[in-house]
Amino acid sequence: MRPLRPVVRTLLTAGALAISAALNAAPLAFVTNQGPDNVTVLDLESGKTLATVAVDKDPAGVAWDARHRQIFISNPSAGSVSVIAADRPDKAHSFATGESPLGIAADPTRDRVYVADFYSRRVEIFSTRDFSRRGSFKLGNTPSGLAVTPDGRWLAVANRDDDNLALIDLRTGQRAARIAVGGHPFGVTIAPDGKTLFTANVTSNDVSVVDLESRKEVRRIKVGEAPYASALDVKRGQLFVTNQQSSTVSVVSPTTGETLATVNVGDYPEGIQYSVTRDRIYVASWFDNALYEINPESLKLERTMACGDGSRAFGSFIAE
Repeated sequence: MRPLRPVVRTLLTAGALAISAALNAAPLAFVTNQGPDNVTVLDLESGKTLATVAVDKDPAGVAWDARHRQIFISNPSAGSVSVIAADRPDKAHSFATGESPLGIAADPTRDRVYVADFYSRRVEIFSTRDFSRRGSFKLGNTPSGLAVTPDGRWLAVANRDDDNLALIDLRTGQRAARIAVGGHPFGVTIAPDGKTLFTANVTSNDVSVVDLESRKEVRRIKVGEAPYASALDVKRGQLFVTNQQSSTVSVVSPTTGETLATVNVGDYPEGIQYSVTRDRIYVASWFDNALYEINPESLKLERTMACGDGSRAFGSFIAE
């Protein structure tokens, strides 16, 4: 493994201390910007930008590691992952991965982070302590979104070009199931109880609802054009889905399949996440270079926060 290499610092130490203090007071969003190869750090309480952190080329995926209070950023064009510590968010360090890292997820129970290599048909495993490589899982074509169940038992991987979902038993390291879903699944979301999973299916314009106990797709819900990712509002049980080519967010009932609302946002919405602390949905717009805040009660757009060029935030980008 290549040694960690520092990325250019963007803030003074005083700024780092301010961000660290803000993290203790309010959730922060770490939004990847592919144009300038950096990450915008936003205070979601005030809506202010606290920092802009340089990373490697074309950052896309994000994973919040709550165990060690750090953010992992996948850089597909650089073949690397950058790490930003919450207590020192003035700089990032990077380590080499596979050919094209994209989806990324931190294990909530182990010192591990999982990185989907889009072109190498595998998921790489790295230590969240020393960032050394700890193995890999061989998978299907173009692994994309990743998610780990809250108990750390299962890793779910969307194999985009195979139109299926791989379920890996993290206790044994073996693939336990391959579940057929819609066309070109991308983003993966797991409910907090670990029993239900959702995939956003880009080419079939729908969301698959998967029961993890039976390991079967139980429902498919039509949404907008080219759905990319989803977020579950745990307070109300609503699922929010970004539709890239519709420039909208669909709000649906995962139990009935009913469409509850359609919220207009910026061009090419991609990453999306629900903040438990703020009770708000946050959506990154790739073409509008912004992060949008949606009130899940009123289903109205409440606030727009400027980010860098090409905002993606694919994954778990909120630290709370």
